[in-house]
Amino acid sequence: MTALDSPPVRTAVWSYASDLPEGSRAFENDYALVALDGGAALLAGGADATFAAVAATALFDPVTTSWSASTPMTLGRRLHSVTRLADGTVLVAGGISGPYRQPFDILAAAERFDPKTKKWTPTRTSMTVPRSMHSATLLPDGRVLVAGGVKPRVGTNDVGSVNSAELYDPRTDTWAPTEPMADERTSHQAVLLADGRVLVVGGGAVLGHEDVAPTAFCEIFDPATGKWSATGSLAIPRLSHRAVLLPDGSVLALGGAAHGWVPGPVYDTHSLNTTERWYPVTDRWAPAARMPFGRDRFHAITMKSGKVLVFGGGDEQYLFAKFLATSLYDPYADTWSAVGPMSYGRMDFAATLLTDGRVLAAGGSGGDDLPASTEIYTP
Repeated sequence: MTALDSPPVRTAVWSYASDLPEGSRAFENDYALVALDGGAALLAGGADATFAAVAATALFDPVTTSWSASTPMTLGRRLHSVTRLADGTVLVAGGISGPYRQPFDILAAAERFDPKTKKWTPTRTSMTVPRSMHSATLLPDGRVLVAGGVKPRVGTNDVGSVNSAELYDPRTDTWAPTEPMADERTSHQAVLLADGRVLVVGGGAVLGHEDVAPTAFCEIFDPATGKWSATGSLAIPRLSHRAVLLPDGSVLALGGAAHGWVPGPVYDTHSLNTTERWYPVTDRWAPAARMPFGRDRFHAITMKSGKVLVFGGGDEQYLFAKFLATSLYDPYADTWSAVGPMSYGRMDFAATLLTDGRVLAAGGSGGDDLPASTEIYTP
């Protein structure tokens, strides 16, 4: 069969890629998967079937759509951040290490992966605060802004949310604190804006043991001044949501959980289907078209076309229900459309946009099992 006789590639569909070397729960919308220069991807850490942190890593080959085990990190981590730096190396920071039991071993340690040598090296200094469930944003000047998260609460087995923020400088391989945010938050979203500032959206404040209050507050970090400033608040407090940059410079916040904090007298514990759009000109949020149904612990990725792919996740009311349905948001028309469903329902999983424009999803939880399967969306 010649190339001219080859069947056309199906588009707007998910297809099986291959199994991971070992199953991994990319726990709590973990950013454990990152695209590398040259088209490959790195999955670093996560959790095993007992929710214990793992140090295992794996590399994805986009040509053969297969995985291979790589050098493990120096520490097991879950609920950490994974960030590709400007030079192609990968920074992993914070997270929880060890077994799933209190008090949690929350890390300040960070390390760096070199895809050329396949080696991990601890950073010269650790973060100034141990933290997990934080955000990590690569800035235009090459530094990384880490903000919020949770750290151990002194004198207890619990954790507390933090408002602290710090910067990693890859040139000096060191961490330094910057001005703290106005509000404590964890499970929030951080979006790099077109002008180089960072918008932090929603999240939750830990009030006590297993008591987290979603927040609507948002603020902006300016790397030129090292200062935070308040911006418009969301109409609905939300955590376990997503926020993405759109082609016109606005930001779309989607879904999440509000735990009943909705306008009006009706208490609703389901996940949100509402979306909101932040405009830099007005510094305010405005309602956008609702998703077809509510979901949290999902992923949303702005594709090269400018449209937003929303996939996976579940409903806060019944977390064992994992969604296959995939939706596409058109920011120009403010409309939603259905595209091909995932082959496996998963939440708390990892996903990334590959350099060739496809989307890779891996790990997660699909019920009582620990999925090793991975899949690719071809737009």
